Amino acid sequence: MIAACLLLAGCGSDDQRPAGALTFAPEVEPGDREWILAAVEKVRPEARRLIDDVDGMITVTTYRDPAGGAVGLARQTGEQSYELAFNLAYLNGDRKLDRDATVAHELAHVIDHALVEPELRDRLAAQLPSSGACLTAHTGDCTSPTERFADTFAKWALRGAVSVTGAGYGVTTPASLEDWGAPLAELAIAIEVASR
Repeated sequence: MIAACLLLAGCGSDDQRPAGALTFAPEVEPGDREWILAAVEKVRPEARRLIDDVDGMITVTTYRDPAGGAVGLARQTGEQSYELAFNLAYLNGDRKLDRDATVAHELAHVIDHALVEPELRDRLAAQLPSSGACLTAHTGDCTSPTERFADTFAKWALRGAVSVTGAGYGVTTPASLEDWGAPLAELAIAIEVASR
């Protein structure tokens, strides 16, 4: 199963985050920039507020690896910098339907690392119902808390408008995405108030 991946080390928040919009690496084609930005525009306002708080730290790049396994990657490149890489072999191929979920999933990794306390992330990940099976060593019930959080953040951010495959982890959806995301909505409000 193809999955989005996390290559970040550690979690925590930092009060000195740069503000700004996503930066695109020169190799990212205009058409790819367009669907990536369109995916960001589709998220709910609370998720957008969280994205807006971290987007200035992110550089977006693309690559093509039909055998790479991952539709997207997130990695920390510096103390306050991150790279999101999207695999066009899939996302411009037979996984176009999963573009929005993959973009939201990878952005969720940066939000997790830069804004969300590990205890909250783990609590939210633990709230997901059990599927009763590990589809692979890294999917289904065996998915790590960071990936469970990112996958469910994408579902919450997109109000459930994701394909069955999504980012590829096969985690179950909570009974109420609204209830699951309430702490994130509260965090978005706190960030908005603090920015005034």
